[in-house]
Amino acid sequence: MVSPKIVAAVAAFAAAVCDGVPCRADPPQTSLELIRPLGDTYNERSSDGDGYPQSLGVRLLLARRDYAVTLQYWRNVYLTESGGPGALTRYARLEGGFGTVAPFIARDSSFEAHLETRISRALPLYAGIGAVRTWTNYHYPVLTGAGAGLELHAATTPGMRPFVSAFYYPAASGAYVTETAPARTMTPAFGIFKIDCGVVLRRGNSRLFGVLGYGSEVRHGRGLSEENRFIRSDPYAGFGVRM
Repeated sequence: MVSPKIVAAVAAFAAAVCDGVPCRADPPQTSLELIRPLGDTYNERSSDGDGYPQSLGVRLLLARRDYAVTLQYWRNVYLTESGGPGALTRYARLEGGFGTVAPFIARDSSFEAHLETRISRALPLYAGIGAVRTWTNYHYPVLTGAGAGLELHAATTPGMRPFVSAFYYPAASGAYVTETAPARTMTPAFGIFKIDCGVVLRRGNSRLFGVLGYGSEVRHGRGLSEENRFIRSDPYAGFGVRM
């Protein structure tokens, strides 16, 4: 389980990065961002999955008065090689034991939605509830769960404007049919912790802006082997448009 100290530290960082920046009640805003992940993925099938060009992030923000909705789709694409060239990929099964498979192009995708309310008048800091859904193109459960977190939205004024969010989903779960006989259905649960931080680069009154950031996602199985985990470490760059 993620320590409350981590969430508190993110909140403190959100306040710190806005210190000295003109913070005010921001006007209503709608923005759409397209992002290119540039990092790595680590899980049962990959010891260092470098991102392929098909990796993609899309983020939508709708903010009105004291409420905001954020929607985000994220896809990581990578090769599952965990040994030398030509070696089979060895992975830990969720039911225990190990399997092997020829290296393949893996796709790990997630969709996340936040419903938030503003908790600070001095800066655009929000607390909210969230829902997450993850899926893959290989034999793995589709995980669905609910959670909560904090998010600092980037100010709408020109310049370099920071943003940060931290959301925790304590028990995302989904059905999984075992690979080993006799086949049975399990419902494993995973704790999912996501952190996202960076800066928005705004110039004058332009509707277009740049985005530089870092996203991290950690999933740990409850009651499963320590090898049943997912770690995403994603520096990223992109652009957005204010609508």
